[in-house]
Amino acid sequence: MKSDHRLGRNFYKGVAGDAVNILLAAAAYNFKRAMKALLHLLKIISEKLSERPSMNDFSLANAF
Repeated sequence: MKSDHRLGRNFYKGVAGDAVNILLAAAAYNFKRAMKALLHLLKIISEKLSERPSMNDFSLANAF
């Protein structure tokens, strides 16, 4: 369990150090999840924008 979430090394001493280490690891884990969600959202937005027709797709010759 400790190695899964990179809690193997503790550079802080004492009980307070253990608590700080766990809080920092949890914050990093949550930040990583948030960045993955943001990347996924940006990919969806990029795909939707690339599907929209642009002004170059319309021709005045076909309009009349």
